[in-house]
Amino acid sequence: MFDPVQSSTYKNQRCPTSFRTILPQYGCTSNQLCWFRYSYGDKSTMQGILASETLLFDDGAGNGKLPGIVFGRIHSECNPNPALLKVPGLVGLGGGPLPLVNQIGSFIDKKFAYCLPPYSNENNSLGQLKFGKDTEFSGKEEVQETPMAPGGSQGTYYVLNVTDIGVRDNRLNIQFGGSKMTALLGDARLIIVDSGTTLTFLAKDAYGQVENAVANVINHEHFYHPEKDLLCYHVQNNGDAYEGLPEMTFHFANADWKLPPSNIFVMFTSGIACLAIEAERCPCLR
Repeated sequence: MFDPVQSSTYKNQRCPTSFRTILPQYGCTSNQLCWFRYSYGDKSTMQGILASETLLFDDGAGNGKLPGIVFGRIHSECNPNPALLKVPGLVGLGGGPLPLVNQIGSFIDKKFAYCLPPYSNENNSLGQLKFGKDTEFSGKEEVQETPMAPGGSQGTYYVLNVTDIGVRDNRLNIQFGGSKMTALLGDARLIIVDSGTTLTFLAKDAYGQVENAVANVINHEHFYHPEKDLLCYHVQNNGDAYEGLPEMTFHFANADWKLPPSNIFVMFTSGIACLAIEAERCPCLR
């Protein structure tokens, strides 16, 4: 856990500071320190003091020392996500001016890449986060590329254009033009890539077509989770709990992203698998 008392390069940001105007809620304490309050889509909030620190990056040449990186030192949380209580902090990878990747943009040539382990992570595998020239990943599958769509407010979001969705080997030929426009991005085809979102969210009409297709290929009676309002199935407790559940493919321009059942369904309790997709709150890919 970070202890600023043990650091000779830690500094509190004093008022006024240019970074505070980027935050939606901010102010000055009685001793002129810059405080902030930040809210997330899951309704959790956090409050703290803006500070700066020198960060060290291992770039193989021993010169990855970056002073004056601004971050938020959290003092209090409200309604926190239980999953985040196990981690010491969050790293901002968004496209806005405050996230880490923008502050160190010139050092990493504005390049970063990450690879996350499966949600269940039964093998306790580790994810990877790479910056700069080391952003290439090696693997069995050929790397695919698809262009980014224009982002949301302040360029914060990474947005992709979905052309279709497939369940097992069947493309659904979703008519996005007839889907209700989304409140956040306007176009039902646009979706945010958000690694911090637990579920995937689709425009309501598109979600309805996906839900029906999933229900049609699973030979089990479905029900809706009373707390989560998700499409759920009873699955076997022994052996492969994902057996009989379908794969899903998200089709983008020049790229097809095929996901196994373990990335589409989540096990809320033993023997219950739920589709980790909901109708739109924000159109997000987890």
